[in-house]
Amino acid sequence: MLIAARPNVIVAVCPPPPPHGSKPVVGFGGCMVSRIPAWVAGAVFLGALPLSDAAAQADSGISRQDVERGVTVTSRQRRDYNPLGVRLGAFTLTGQIDGGPGYDSNLEGTKTNKKSDGFMDEAAAASLDSNWTRHGVGVSGNMDSRQYFNNSGYDWIDWDVGGYGRYDFNSVTNAEARYRHYRDHLDVNSIDVQSAGITRPVPYDSDEFQATGTTQFGRIGLVGTGLHRTYRYQDVVIGGVPNRISQNDFDTTIGALGTSYAFSQGRFANVIFRIQDISYQNQISQGRNSFTWEVLGGFTYDFDGVWQGRVAFGWRERSYKDPNLKNFAGPAIEGQLTWAPTLLTTVRFNVARTIEESIRADAVSFNRTQGGIGVDHELLRNVILSGDFRADYREYQSPNQTAFDGIFTATARYLVNRNLTVIGTYAYSRRFEASNGIPEFDRNLFQVRLRVAL
Repeated sequence: MLIAARPNVIVAVCPPPPPHGSKPVVGFGGCMVSRIPAWVAGAVFLGALPLSDAAAQADSGISRQDVERGVTVTSRQRRDYNPLGVRLGAFTLTGQIDGGPGYDSNLEGTKTNKKSDGFMDEAAAASLDSNWTRHGVGVSGNMDSRQYFNNSGYDWIDWDVGGYGRYDFNSVTNAEARYRHYRDHLDVNSIDVQSAGITRPVPYDSDEFQATGTTQFGRIGLVGTGLHRTYRYQDVVIGGVPNRISQNDFDTTIGALGTSYAFSQGRFANVIFRIQDISYQNQISQGRNSFTWEVLGGFTYDFDGVWQGRVAFGWRERSYKDPNLKNFAGPAIEGQLTWAPTLLTTVRFNVARTIEESIRADAVSFNRTQGGIGVDHELLRNVILSGDFRADYREYQSPNQTAFDGIFTATARYLVNRNLTVIGTYAYSRRFEASNGIPEFDRNLFQVRLRVAL
């Protein structure tokens, strides 16, 4: 998958991640992102409060950083509730564990003969990062798992571990390298898993290598990124019959070059060019090998501190090694708009159109269009309420199929203190429309978790 540039502070370089059904997709498809210094994108938002207000801010508990342009409900630092971590010389260790019970009303994503069950989730994360004024190194790891009470065949354990190193040549030029290994899975209610006749999670392993360089020439910022990622699927045995998912193993390599021009503070234009090569490892699947290119142009604009947005439009084409496979060509888009009507409420709009790989024997790739709206509200300093609706539309060329999914999620976070957080989540998923044999379904997911952080 190639995704439109995230020009502000992030450039997304996205290999084609498989669909993850129940797992929320962050940044559309779990893209590997490179954070770019603000001067490259020109997105530096300065506080507008006069210095004479400093005493009043201190008395009210509100700092200058809380009301700077660009600060949202979720990005605002809550110094009374943020975990402090552990200082280890020139490094900081952070970590958290959490877990709790939940209920899943439709394990397989079926319209009839629904199978429901309760479950327990456990998660853990840890990172060790340097505190140096120049350069930087760090390592991190994450784990997330689910065990159903009466249907252990649907259990899964995901984890990843990796590290990075950054060398700063000067204040405007740096180079960074990253490596991460993933153990992940395809969810049972994924269209690709359902269409393949599989009723179990499909595990896979992935190794990712990324190198990024950034620099600046006056108002012009440049960024170059290279990424290589592998996907290795595990075969799934159901009723004694093996499903050869491993024949879909592939490698992808992406190269991207982007530039930005700053017109003024918070207002700039961007252009990015990407190429992607996908190579399947099994000889029977090598006709799926493809080459993709895309060019996108866009802008990031801070209208008045209340409305901020970034958008990129362009064109994408994918061609296949097998001449019998129909090439993909069409518009590429990514956009995000943020509206902050008050300091306590943030509204988010987003849209993206991508190409993703499929594990189906009768389909290679599909166009995926995603869009959504989200609202975050700070009910109290330590009580955060969030609601999100995401629409997901998929178009397959051969066979000619479409599917339209909607996902609504409501979350409440209660920050007890620096180290304890209680999280309650409700998610409702529904396939509103599907054609040519793709099943329709709805699903309710309830969950309560207790998080303990360093």
